[in-house]
Amino acid sequence: MTRLGEPGFLLPERKERIDRAVESRTRTLTVVLEAFCDPQNVNAVLRTCEAFGVQEIHVVEGPMKPYDRNRKISQNADKWLDVVRWTSTADCLAHLKGRGFTVYATWLGEGSAGIGDLSFAGPVALVFGNENRGVSAEARAGADRTYAIPMRGLVQSLNVSVAAAVSLYHAMGRREAERGRHGDLADDEARALKERFYLLAVKQRSRIARAEQAGARKVRRAARTRPG
Repeated sequence: MTRLGEPGFLLPERKERIDRAVESRTRTLTVVLEAFCDPQNVNAVLRTCEAFGVQEIHVVEGPMKPYDRNRKISQNADKWLDVVRWTSTADCLAHLKGRGFTVYATWLGEGSAGIGDLSFAGPVALVFGNENRGVSAEARAGADRTYAIPMRGLVQSLNVSVAAAVSLYHAMGRREAERGRHGDLADDEARALKERFYLLAVKQRSRIARAEQAGARKVRRAARTRPG
């Protein structure tokens, strides 16, 4: 019996790429997106999270338009991720703290640490707030620390997707220095995630193949009906 990942189902190059990605995956670094106004920003941050190996993301939906996937913005990154939806910031942070996470919330106010002062030796959740108001008072109260990205120009803040990218890049470097590695899935979980990704990749390849076949049939029909 031919299995997923063998020739005819999953190209060896694709399988190798998936295996490398899973080796760098983690669930001990996560991101919380709180009440974003623009769903496109959520999709942009999801793309960033996937690029940095963050497997689990938490979305606290606010009163504005709820999060909806946008393949053009996310580049289909969300299909490789576990996106957990919440209606309450307090419930989300309580859940994460119950799992042993330290919570760091982005905040430009007085008393915030610089991102370089934070430790990433243990499980960490980074909270990014609404594009206009920042993180809520509820998020600040539930955070173990607030932090800011040092700015050297005249602007006071970064776009939230850029702030997430800068924060995750720094976090990955600190984790490698403090923990010895960034990816840290247990062997059983890594195997299960690989099988899940293999299946997703096979489905994607099948869709592409069907689209190519449909295009070829359309060209052949057009050729048969062409005069002369």
